[in-house]
Amino acid sequence: MRNLSLLAFLIILMSFELPAQVGDGRIYVRRIEFLGTNRIDDQVLRRELLQLEGTHINTVALEQSRLRLERLPYIERAQVTQRPVKHAPDQVDVLITITEAPARRYGGGGGYSESHRASLHGYFVNENILGTGQRFAARIEASEFRTAAEVLHSDPYAQPNGISRTIAISSRRIDQLTADTSELEANLTAGLLEYGYHVAETQAIRFGLSLQDAELITGPLASDQLVDWVRNNGNSTVQGNESSTDYLTAQFLFGWHYDTRDKKVFPSHGLEQLLSFKTAVPGSEVEFYVVDYELSKYWPLNGRWTAKMGVKLGFGAKYGSKTSSLPPNLNWFAGGPNSVRGYRENRLGPKDSLGNPYGGNLFVSAQFELMMPLPEKWQKHLRIGFFYDIGNVFSTENVSFLDDDGQSLDYAIELSELRQSVGIAAKILIPLGVLRLSYGVPINAEDDNPNRFLRDVIERFQIAIGVDF
Repeated sequence: MRNLSLLAFLIILMSFELPAQVGDGRIYVRRIEFLGTNRIDDQVLRRELLQLEGTHINTVALEQSRLRLERLPYIERAQVTQRPVKHAPDQVDVLITITEAPARRYGGGGGYSESHRASLHGYFVNENILGTGQRFAARIEASEFRTAAEVLHSDPYAQPNGISRTIAISSRRIDQLTADTSELEANLTAGLLEYGYHVAETQAIRFGLSLQDAELITGPLASDQLVDWVRNNGNSTVQGNESSTDYLTAQFLFGWHYDTRDKKVFPSHGLEQLLSFKTAVPGSEVEFYVVDYELSKYWPLNGRWTAKMGVKLGFGAKYGSKTSSLPPNLNWFAGGPNSVRGYRENRLGPKDSLGNPYGGNLFVSAQFELMMPLPEKWQKHLRIGFFYDIGNVFSTENVSFLDDDGQSLDYAIELSELRQSVGIAAKILIPLGVLRLSYGVPINAEDDNPNRFLRDVIERFQIAIGVDF
């Protein structure tokens, strides 16, 4: 009887509904709130989040979301905190406090290089138009040899899946390619429509179309190579000693960018790679293609020294039968701070009929640097180290080069023609950009070659100021 009573009691007890227990032990995000924002639309911030409402909390996603927010140019700082939800032990609210940075910037400055001389520029940028996160920028630049103006609008989320769109209009007038080249004037006007997409946190691709109208003009001080190109390509005209051509090209553009550097300025570790390709589509009045590749690798040594390897490669050529060679204003030049220090800037490689640098359609350069440790208070503004450079520019197309005796000159690529140098260099961050100083010692210079078309020009001490836009 007692057993029956106990059994009945257990049956009655089991019939009562027990309180629900937390099923998986996870904490869920009920709501995400942004604090401190006055000029940024809420959805502009939410589209950067990897942590979503209604999902379990993920500290990695929260940290990545914070970093994505701080990468936005109109946000100075983002702080993440959690607030428990009353009567819901498995839920929290995520609070993100935003410190806004100025979205509008304007100003001016200057730059300097041996080949382009002094330059001045002015700009206006609004990184957050009416709180939408869209960007508007305008820029003008003027130097001894060129003037340029550009206006662009960019929407980072033109499509909900994160595809960006950029529309730009630009105009450039070039009176001379560099301080040492022969006379060539160029007037270039272009319109651009470009789309981009981040395939991962560290890499992005872009693709688009550009419509460009170009006019090239040669005068009595132009070389035979420049005159030949102008007279045999595009819609050319000849009046006395002056030749001109104009041509319209529709260009397809593609680019890839990979970046794991810890900082944009003076990084200590990480890798950056850039690949770009453009081609005039078939049917354009001039048909060509151009490929550029750049690599910058940084790694720390012994916790204090920093090593850097930089590689730059470029190749371009004509295709089809209507174009004789790559347009001369697209040629690469070698020598100087951006390629092989210790040689006069842009003086290496092919020489035209006047003995001036013509540039080439194949460019090869590598720079190796070992930067010494500095006191912490200087590390953000100064770098000093040793370097080894190697590179040159070559011509692989059907461009005729002759010396003073009428003998044909061959500027095709040869390993023995890669110029080398070693030296010491410093980079100083100043309001105008990065001031670069170097003293280079050429290793295999041909500065005493009796043929002036094969002779190198040495310039041991070099200075340049770069301006970022």
